[in-house]
Amino acid sequence: MKTSTSLILLVWVCAAACRQLPGPARRGIEPPPKDLSDREPKSAHGRNEGNQMMMDPGFIRQDSTGFQTDGSTDLTFIYTTNKPTQTTTTAKPPVVNPTSKPPATGGCQCGQANPSRIVGGTEVNPRHKYPWQVGLKMRGGKKYWCGGAVINDRYVLTAAHCFFDSDGNRESDEGLVVGVGDHLMSSTSDDVAATKLVSAAKVTVHPQYNPKEFDYDVALVKLSDVLTFSREVGPVCLPKDDTKTYAGEKGIASGWGTLSSGGSQPDELMEVTVPILDPSCWGQSVTARMLCAGLEEGGKDTCQGDSGGPLCVQENSKYFQVGVTSFGNGCADPKSPGVYARVTKFLAWIGTNTADATYC
Repeated sequence: MKTSTSLILLVWVCAAACRQLPGPARRGIEPPPKDLSDREPKSAHGRNEGNQMMMDPGFIRQDSTGFQTDGSTDLTFIYTTNKPTQTTTTAKPPVVNPTSKPPATGGCQCGQANPSRIVGGTEVNPRHKYPWQVGLKMRGGKKYWCGGAVINDRYVLTAAHCFFDSDGNRESDEGLVVGVGDHLMSSTSDDVAATKLVSAAKVTVHPQYNPKEFDYDVALVKLSDVLTFSREVGPVCLPKDDTKTYAGEKGIASGWGTLSSGGSQPDELMEVTVPILDPSCWGQSVTARMLCAGLEEGGKDTCQGDSGGPLCVQENSKYFQVGVTSFGNGCADPKSPGVYARVTKFLAWIGTNTADATYC
């Protein structure tokens, strides 16, 4: 997701096929799996940025002719240590860009995107179009290695595999921060008053999460501060009907993931629109808690670094999060859909674990 002319497809390269960035085996650090039994998470596990490589499984990309990478075709991955390095960081410069105040009408509203033109597979436009989008990184880090979505004033919904190494070991949450109201990942030039890094107070991983199969791949990050909603920071809506499959609907995925499997991350937040498939998922081995989306011919998908990010559908004027970017077999390959945690299967669990929050 490097330029506005590049199409977006989220890529996955984790040990299993998840879509997070570098780290011992999170999506994008190991060779692509041969089938869905060798799933790659879409996180860009790159908690330790002391090494130069930062790859997140799960990213948004376009077909091979429409996006740019760093020009490298070498898929040799550099493994980093699991624990983040403590680096010295300076405070961001004073914010000069104004932040819009919340609507004057009573109460906040979820799922309200900011006006923009349709730009499938490109940089999100206008900036802050999706106010629920967040990025996860370790304090002092330069890049987000997983994404997430604001669902209320205290919690972010993301993927469980973002908090495990390639061997399935739970990693430390010390130093974890959540970037809210952001667009340019490594620059402050676009920041507004609402743009900030919020420390994570607690991470709750679904108790039935399976690191080998990526089943129950959801987690909640409780923020240390209660969010004040504005035009640039606000919650996505959660669906209510557990019977809906969303098959045939257009899913909108967003994130800072790589533009190709093993490629580089863009600085800009990217988005891609892909059709949601029926539960059979083209015959792939998935569970009832998974949702598939993609094109039969490939070319658009999420990839390394997009893990944990939202897959949304638009109903009337609101956006509802129906999926959490999880894993896939490569990124944007033909007949190889992206797989997402199906949000409707976790509504009760989310409600129980966010009872101290305020929803719109």
